[in-house]
Formats: sequence, structure tokens, C-alpha cells
Amino acid sequence: MIFEKPLLRVVRVLYGDHPELPSVSVYFQGCDAFPKCAGCHNPETWEFSEDYSVDFENLKNHVISKLQMLLKTYEKVSLALLGGEPLSMRNRQYAYLLAKQVKETFGSKVVVIVYSWRTPKELLNMNIPLSYFDEFVLGRYNHKYHRSGFPASANQLYLTKEQLIQILQIISVRGTRYVETI
Repeated sequence: MIFEKPLLRVVRVLYGDHPELPSVSVYFQGCDAFPKCAGCHNPETWEFSEDYSVDFENLKNHVISKLQMLLKTYEKVSLALLGGEPLSMRNRQYAYLLAKQVKETFGSKVVVIVYSWRTPKELLNMNIPLSYFDEFVLGRYNHKYHRSGFPASANQLYLTKEQLIQILQIISVRGTRYVETI
């Protein structure tokens, strides 16, 4: 399903959404997790509402401008896609398109990191290419597992694209073997 406009809460330039790099952080509006993550620090981003729809071209140009500004000071920066849920059905095409535009514009100077409550197994069933995403923070945030390190919840996975691909290949093979033995 294609939606006319992405839902967006805010775009910020800050430290902390990537473990090493300053970020342009895009907080998508709307979260499809149910139940919601215990201790979520962005409950204001849960609601899917067209009140938060923005023009994609304006969003893309704003993000690229912010990244250019950061790259005047730093050799490498990150684009952090958070929420809400950037990989919800409502937001995923725009998260992908934004990552694609940024990678085509800046290449390896910008690391694209995606935060999602989903697990690697759940990503297997999604209809979205992962090729323009470089790093992932996967799994539900749970306040009882909060820690001062990265990621913020000890039950979450911080993975590179290569690590995620390896995990997805293992899951696919195991799933096939399981199906074959039934």
C-alpha cells in the first residue's frame, strides 16, 4: 500500500541515536507495536494521524541540508530513523526512500541506522529491501532492562547490515528445514 505522505514527528540534530556518530534523527509518527514497549521514551509518537503528514520532497531536502551541515564539521555522520516505528506499514516506504536518497547523495559518509521493535525473524516477512540501511537496533525497548550503554535496553540487538543478513540467512535455512521435516 502506498501512502501520499510520510507521518513525521520531528527531525533533530543530536548525539545519542548512534553509538559513535552525530546524527540527523528522523522521528516517524505512528507505532504499530502491540502492546507498546514498556517504558517507551516516545509515547507521543504512538498515534497514527494524518495531522503529522509531511511532503516527502520537503523532508528529504531538509534532511539532506542537515546532513550537509554536519559533514562540514565531521568526516562521517549518521541518519537515524526512529519513532514511533519507521518500519510500520504506514512509514516503511518513506524510511526506505529517505535512506536511498541519502545513500545515493552521500555514500559511505552517512551511516543509516534504523530502530525497530521488530526482531530479525519479523523482518523476513516484510516487503521492504534493507539495502540502504547500514545498521539496526532491533527488539522492543523494555525499561526493566535499561542500561547506560548502547542500545538502551539489554534485550535489544545492535546489528550491522552484514550481521543481519547472516541472521536472516540462518533463519531462512532453519525455517526451510523445519518445514521439510513436518
